[in-house]
Amino acid sequence: MYKFIIKLFVVQIVFLLLISCYASTPLSTQNKSIPLNPTPPVNNSYKTKPALMPSKPQSNKHVHEYKLTEPKQPKSATKNINTKIINNNNKTVKETSYPLIVTGTNNKNITFENTPNKIIAFDSAAVEIIYALGEEDKIIGTHSYVNYPQNTKDIAKVGDAFNINIESVINLEPDLFYIFFEQYVRQLEKNKIKVLYQQSLNDNFESIPARILMWGQILNKNQKALDSANLFQERLNNIKIFFQNYSNGPTVFYDTGSLWTPGNNTLVGQTLNLLKLQNIANDISGYKQYSKELIIQKDPQIIITSSPDYFYNSTEFKNLTAVKNKRIITTNQELLSIAGPRFINGIEELGTAIYSPIFNKILLSNIDK
Repeated sequence: MYKFIIKLFVVQIVFLLLISCYASTPLSTQNKSIPLNPTPPVNNSYKTKPALMPSKPQSNKHVHEYKLTEPKQPKSATKNINTKIINNNNKTVKETSYPLIVTGTNNKNITFENTPNKIIAFDSAAVEIIYALGEEDKIIGTHSYVNYPQNTKDIAKVGDAFNINIESVINLEPDLFYIFFEQYVRQLEKNKIKVLYQQSLNDNFESIPARILMWGQILNKNQKALDSANLFQERLNNIKIFFQNYSNGPTVFYDTGSLWTPGNNTLVGQTLNLLKLQNIANDISGYKQYSKELIIQKDPQIIITSSPDYFYNSTEFKNLTAVKNKRIITTNQELLSIAGPRFINGIEELGTAIYSPIFNKILLSNIDK
């Protein structure tokens, strides 16, 4: 009997201890099972402070799509954007008053007693301007690289781009030899040939309207020249106004063939700047052949080329952003190689290829002008 009482007393003590332990346990864990292999707590401390911005991903591992958003409403033309070359207030432009003096790039004054009728235009841009003014019959010679308009193939060729056959020139008896570089000027003058040297507009398409007006004066086609120059300037102004609200567009590689590409001080380079395109070759002067390694390193978002298959089929370029996004564009590169009346067509074509359909608004504003 005595042993039974002791056992009962021990049971009561154990029971009271169990109740005490249960009461001290948090309510959030009273009904949860304890895992056999609990995961250790996460260490919330950092050995180094985390960066506020993620690091730039490797260009050859990630594809960055360029998306152009609709710009704000274009601003009105500012004072530094000319809306007209000359505002003639609908009055008829006067005919050229001869004698006319035109100053060449070499500061020589060339006097025209009347309109020249036998012109050797040793410059592709001059040929296109003269054709645009309807005076193509006055061109009796040019160089072998002229191929526009199509019927220029019938014009006598007196040399290639930088070499002249003086004997052929003398035999044609021109009353004006127009040239875009100075090398042969003295030699031609020694043979009593009137030479007008105007440096090629290799990096300044802004001067194309003025060059058109000059030929209008020489050929006494002032009204037609003014209309052509004003139209060119108006279309250019529309583009400038449109891009006033843009900062930077996509990065581009402009391939003229075999990875040769233009720097900023070229007609194409200036066009890319106008269209807010970031030329990956903006550090070069003139035209240079770019290495594959540099193209891969700079990873352009867009490639402009006449040979898209070369880039698409190359295993070396397979990870380029432009290749992965299928943003390899082909345009008529000849339009941007000659500083003549068609140059504005080349600017608009490239702008449309990059920014379409937003850029089409500019083209619509030029209809019926």
